[in-house]
Amino acid sequence: MSTQPTDTRQVVEGKQAMTPSEAFVETLVANGVTDMFGIMGSAFMDAMDIFAPAGIRLIPVVHEQGAAHMADGYARVSGRHGTVIGQNGPGISNCVTGIAAAYWAHSPVVIVTPEAGTTGIGLGGFQECKQLPMFQEFTKYQGHVTHPSRMAEYTARCFDRAMSEMGPTQLNIPRDYFYGEIECEIPEPARLDRGPGGTRTLNEAAELLANAEFPVIVSGGGVVMADGVDACQALAERLGAPVVNSYQHNDSFPASHPLWCGPLGYQGSKAGMKLIAQADVVVALGTRLGPFGTLPQHGLDYWPKDAKIIQIDADHKMLGLVKKIAVGICGDARKPPKRSPNVWQAVNWSVTLPRTSVRI
Repeated sequence: MSTQPTDTRQVVEGKQAMTPSEAFVETLVANGVTDMFGIMGSAFMDAMDIFAPAGIRLIPVVHEQGAAHMADGYARVSGRHGTVIGQNGPGISNCVTGIAAAYWAHSPVVIVTPEAGTTGIGLGGFQECKQLPMFQEFTKYQGHVTHPSRMAEYTARCFDRAMSEMGPTQLNIPRDYFYGEIECEIPEPARLDRGPGGTRTLNEAAELLANAEFPVIVSGGGVVMADGVDACQALAERLGAPVVNSYQHNDSFPASHPLWCGPLGYQGSKAGMKLIAQADVVVALGTRLGPFGTLPQHGLDYWPKDAKIIQIDADHKMLGLVKKIAVGICGDARKPPKRSPNVWQAVNWSVTLPRTSVRI
């Protein structure tokens, strides 16, 4: 993953008099937003007028669903927030499926949803619809601006939660709240420092791997998001374990490596499927083991029925969600414990692991 580039834009400090639109845009700048995806609409026109002076580019699309998918892809590639905005009503509703995709991919997308003005809500105001329930199932947090003076507060919280919980958040703003005069302070971004997981679960994982006869690693999107491809490769080499990619994450392990065996899931690698079927321990690294990536393919019901699964995910709610697991580690897919600085997780510190051979 690329890191946040140097941002020379200045954010106002201390309490300042400004419009809610300025508070919104200043908070975007504080969070490093340089690109937004969407279609311009009257609901946020006042804020949009100051996007360009603030160094923010609105990238137009033909359809808002494309904007949501673009924000998702932007977040996955850059490691930064993907931001999408649209006109209230039909513009926002077009984004639902794209935000759902970002939710299951753990993409830190912020969808900004201007809504009907407060004086028209419940009266059939312009393109009025209930926008919070639309995204309730596919967002980690929903911020609804309840007063213009809280614009910066809610905007900042949505950006913080998208990163801390690794998934989409929704910022819902009544269109009349972009206007007026307020006094506020732009919050500084808060970013969590993720650790490698708990000592107990790391030890349990190390014990399982130490006694494994044929461990197989499933390298998922979390490896890419954590910039952990090299660490995953080092783990595979340490274990002598073959590696398969989770569905649509072929970039999570180099195809040129001799331990690489191809992707699982829809139209995946027969070699990888036949191989993982023999595993006694599966290391699911940065993957939720979603159904589309583990269901039978090519006539092969390949998922090992008796293998013990070690699952590592930054979101504790994904641990054991799809497959029964033996050990669940909530942590960064790359970051090693302090006592094991060179290789992912605990396998290097106290055990001698058997070398395995790839059997296809």
